[in-house]
Amino acid sequence: MALEITALRDAIVVELPGRLDSNNATDIESELQALLQTKPKKVILDFTQTEYVASAGLRVLLRYTRDFQSKGCQVAFVELSPSVQKIIGMAGFTKIFSISVSKEEALRKMN
Repeated sequence: MALEITALRDAIVVELPGRLDSNNATDIESELQALLQTKPKKVILDFTQTEYVASAGLRVLLRYTRDFQSKGCQVAFVELSPSVQKIIGMAGFTKIFSISVSKEEALRKMN
């Protein structure tokens, strides 16, 4: 599985798959680890296609958000569906993650 990674101005956009669960968590971790090695300054995680996030997916999101931030990178989550927003909220992660409605809003917040 390959994440689609593109550039938007001075940010890297990572389009996440339809599900973040134990079936693909290891693959997503590997790709995010490779991205971390490039030392980006801004990363936008795009949840447009994501319908479900399991605990394994939450673990990956938490770990790599913290890893990116520890390297001086700003991270934003965008385009969360109501169900994914609810899952992240129930996990108590809305205070940890920067969540924006759109990529443009995330870029404004990051500047």
